[in-house]
Amino acid sequence: MTAPLDALDRTVIAALRSHPRASITELAKRARVARGTLYSRLERLEDGGTIVGYGPELDPAAAGYGVVGFVTLEIAQGTHGATTDALRSITEILEIHTITGAGDLLLRVVARSNDHLHDLLQQITAIDTVERSQTQLALHSTVERTLADVVAREPADA
Repeated sequence: MTAPLDALDRTVIAALRSHPRASITELAKRARVARGTLYSRLERLEDGGTIVGYGPELDPAAAGYGVVGFVTLEIAQGTHGATTDALRSITEILEIHTITGAGDLLLRVVARSNDHLHDLLQQITAIDTVERSQTQLALHSTVERTLADVVAREPADA
């Protein structure tokens, strides 16, 4: 487990979040620290596994995936590993969470259309260890945040 994020970590993450394509020099200016300090802090956050990537974020609808759904799965007892391994091969599954309550796994999926979602659900339920599924569609996404947004907005004394 890594050390908690300090105020400088959050400032650096906020600067990076608001200007992801900025140079190290520009980010240092925005964070009000020396270039070397910013570089060292970024390196520490990357090496420690806090910052795990710099890939582009895509709008699902603009990228042709206008259907977003949440699928709850009930799976056979003792098959968590085999089930999640099989699910990983389905690229339209964006997230897999082990959950409490009704169901065992919660998936966030994207599809190009309702027909594509139907095909995707058929693929998921064809996995031998999947016993039951329930799907909810997102009609509208009101709030979408990343963890970087949360961290960047934490108070300095958090």
